[in-house]
Amino acid sequence: MFRLYEDSALATAAHILTAGPISRADAARDLLLSGATLTRLVRPLVDSGLVNDSQIGTPQSGIGRPTQLLEIPEDAHHFIGINLTSSAVYGVLTDARANPLSTLSEPLTAREPEAVAGQLQQLITHLSTRSPSARVERIGVSAGGHIADNRVVESRFLGWHDVDIAGILQSQVDAPIHVLNDLVALTTLEQWFGLGRTESNFLITTVGAGIGHGIVHNRRAVASVFEGYSSTSHLPLFDAKGICQYGHVGCANGVLTSPAVLARAAGARSISHPDSGPDSLEELIELADGGDPSCQFAIEEFGANLATYVQTVCGAAMVIDVILDGEAIGLLETPWAHSFNDTLTRFKSPNLPYLTVHKRDGSFERWACGAATGAIVAWLEQQVADK
Repeated sequence: MFRLYEDSALATAAHILTAGPISRADAARDLLLSGATLTRLVRPLVDSGLVNDSQIGTPQSGIGRPTQLLEIPEDAHHFIGINLTSSAVYGVLTDARANPLSTLSEPLTAREPEAVAGQLQQLITHLSTRSPSARVERIGVSAGGHIADNRVVESRFLGWHDVDIAGILQSQVDAPIHVLNDLVALTTLEQWFGLGRTESNFLITTVGAGIGHGIVHNRRAVASVFEGYSSTSHLPLFDAKGICQYGHVGCANGVLTSPAVLARAAGARSISHPDSGPDSLEELIELADGGDPSCQFAIEEFGANLATYVQTVCGAAMVIDVILDGEAIGLLETPWAHSFNDTLTRFKSPNLPYLTVHKRDGSFERWACGAATGAIVAWLEQQVADK
């Protein structure tokens, strides 16, 4: 099994968090450590109270007598994750494994950084009151765009340039704040508490207001200098016809994003139904269900184009597992998206294995849980550094 960290102390703490409760023998085997080394690494974690070893259970192999199990009690530490979009804010209170305990969402009342910070402060206060048994350790805030050094360098969704939202918000709340790109946050969620627990190599693709992807190799998230700029959003797709904001014909952004798909359907419908939408993905599906051929075709076209994009990006990343997430993924559940499965192997080499597709629910709650995961990771790293 691949470690989340090279450093053995961090790797041990992270493995106990993500795989626990776990016996010392199983942890040592998974991390390729001797029993003596594992004991040495665990002792300060237990002595500090971070790791609990009071639970009794059987090893993962099911062989042997009951033994003490190591775990980081998930309910003893709470975190808040917040996802900012161009129109709404989504918040979640989680335990130490990013399991949602309470959620809140509301429209974004303004986009000026000070106003957003004020709204976030109220949301954090409301979520904090729902955690009476444990204090909130840290807060994660995610948003689309390029984010570096805890600052929003550029976000076209919010219209921000070089905004220190963490600094503005930190003066209003007690817990440390971590700002990260929303796709990075979602990738981290899957890396630590999702598919990464069973698969070491995979790709996550999100489709909604924008399109992007994250890669995990050997259980490590692949960092990129293009983070937040969606390096594959203008990838040309075979047989695609849409046009993006830069005038590219047939690129991913012009045929896969929610605005592009809606515009495709609305443009066709406008011939006989002027100014009649669809204005949302829900309305697109409703019209398709009602027999509208333009909306049905727009969904079919989306499915085929997404399959081409997925096969292209997975091939370049050299992975065979892909997670699909984002609000537009719901279109794949309609009868007219059969084109996705039909097209997924269109350019497949007979020498390569088939892709395994893992569909998520596309909820914004997951993006907020991703933001909380960023806070959890930072908290755990600090906990180990202090031991």
